[in-house]
Amino acid sequence: MKLSKVSLACLMAGLSVTGTNAIASENTQGFEFHGYFRAGALFSKNNDWKRSNFPATKEKLGRLGLEESHFELALQKNFNTADGKAIRIKSRLGADNAQSGGKNQLGTAADAANGSVGLVETFVEFDGVTETGTVWGGKRFYGKDNYIFMTDFFYTDMSGTGVGVEGIELGGYKWDFAYIASDDAEGFDYWGTSNNVMHALHAGVNFGSFELHAMGKYLPDNIVTGNGDGWFDQWNPEGAEYATSGFDVTAIYHSDSVFGLSDKGFTKYIAQAGKGLGSGKLLGGTITTYNAYKPASDVQHWLITDPNVGCGTACIKAVNDGDTSARALIWGGYFFENGVSVFHSIQGQYNDLENGDVNSWASAMVRPTFPLGGNWALATEAGYQYGDATNKDGTGNSGYDYKLTVAPTIAVNSGFGPVPEIRFLATYLDGSNRDKADMIVGIQADMWW
Repeated sequence: MKLSKVSLACLMAGLSVTGTNAIASENTQGFEFHGYFRAGALFSKNNDWKRSNFPATKEKLGRLGLEESHFELALQKNFNTADGKAIRIKSRLGADNAQSGGKNQLGTAADAANGSVGLVETFVEFDGVTETGTVWGGKRFYGKDNYIFMTDFFYTDMSGTGVGVEGIELGGYKWDFAYIASDDAEGFDYWGTSNNVMHALHAGVNFGSFELHAMGKYLPDNIVTGNGDGWFDQWNPEGAEYATSGFDVTAIYHSDSVFGLSDKGFTKYIAQAGKGLGSGKLLGGTITTYNAYKPASDVQHWLITDPNVGCGTACIKAVNDGDTSARALIWGGYFFENGVSVFHSIQGQYNDLENGDVNSWASAMVRPTFPLGGNWALATEAGYQYGDATNKDGTGNSGYDYKLTVAPTIAVNSGFGPVPEIRFLATYLDGSNRDKADMIVGIQADMWW
């Protein structure tokens, strides 16, 4: 949603008012302000040093030196009651990626030309309503803590509007249960054909070092339409009908060692599988803008690779009942005593389509960082990805990309957790998917609090 000047003024005015309806003197209240932004500019040699938007797939090759600008501001009001209950009202202002994906979200002019702004989270949490756990309801990011920070890959992203309980103790273990509704990633019209919601039920359990998640999904009348001027519309003028149900499962193992060889780091092992609405880009997720732009070689891969398709983020729903997908990821980090750190990620996905086509992708990246003294460090990153698609008649295509990034970095530890960074970036890109190699240079400030 876009915020008008009046709405934004009302929001800020409301934040400045201190609550006065305390029930008793034992009640307490508080306020928290959190946020994240990365602000930078990347320039491409092949484009005469003009701005380079989305030069490569950061989820496969690593985000350093490839990612666009983004921001989020989170506001939270806390109440603790005299009878032991806790209330947390959470809201998050952020860039509307569906509307701002091709724009500079942090341009020099604070107007709609540089992208839209919306409330990406508005929900409430209650402690003490159940004997254990936290009850929540509203619109929220859900499952996005399962995240590879070096690649910006959320292997579960079940965000949407719903209700649930987290951390409830049953049988000696902690469980999460939720119902989530997610809309078309490009928005919807209450009175139009896009007034359709995917219903999802999630159950997860934490066994300590091992997590297990399962999600069932239902989407009535899953008809994917284009934007009116693409190849997809030519062959499907009334839209194409796809799967209306599906499921996926995710298993996560957390290890305090690096591949079992050293305890000077950690490793996470993830396995995922899904069918129907649990396959393709929807594996481990709901209908969100982020999931719509996950790595390609998707089910119905021609919808993604053909620039004339014209169905936008709606392609995330273009999966059939018999489509199946499997994904595996291994990531972690190793920390030397001299301050050098090495983070790594290995990942891949295989899609077996109902129509007989198959496609897959695999990638690996590593990020070594070397302290240079004072507040300076040298971050480096290398990544490689390979994709393959084979049609049922035996025809197909494959390709690869790789990148190398060097990033001298200024970082200052706040002493309270956040470590803001300023980076100077240089990235070399090449591979069979490119006409010629490219050099990307730029700057970036990155911080959270």
